[in-house]
Amino acid sequence: MQLSVILPAVVGMLASLAGVTLGGVLTRRAQAQQWSRDRLTHACLLIMNESSRIQIALHRYQRGEDRLDWVSWNEALATIVLTAPSGLVQAALAIDETFWRTTDEIEAGQASSGQDWERIRASIEAARLAFANRARRELAGRSDVVTRLAARPRPLARRDLAAPPDSGGAGPVGLSGEG
Repeated sequence: MQLSVILPAVVGMLASLAGVTLGGVLTRRAQAQQWSRDRLTHACLLIMNESSRIQIALHRYQRGEDRLDWVSWNEALATIVLTAPSGLVQAALAIDETFWRTTDEIEAGQASSGQDWERIRASIEAARLAFANRARRELAGRSDVVTRLAARPRPLARRDLAAPPDSGGAGPVGLSGEG
């Protein structure tokens, strides 16, 4: 056989092997990045969901209705610690710190009135909002900030509670739950 026939065949085989190998490496890297992003998104959602649940539980605890169950919250914290960059972990731990301060205040009898709860709620909401905005930056590269969580109504004194009679009863939007 002649070298002019063998050389192009060998070069073609090597180029094909290199292309397949490089494609495999790039595909694996892209899949690993997507998996990490999905895990981070899941961890952030856990923090938001569980922090909302704990906030409601703390309000009930403050009123003497329920005991606190920290298991799911601690699992959410562990998940974020294992998957998130340090800034996001610190934002989640700031929520946790607020929960502990709140629990201490409730157990010391320093959170017995509705005004006390509004003050406590505002500190919890501020920590949750800081986490949500940090997560938006990490997950979506968003530089704009959310100034209010969707389910939290503005304080009663600042809301326009009267809907015009011709509006069909459409008044202010927002949940007024216990949270």
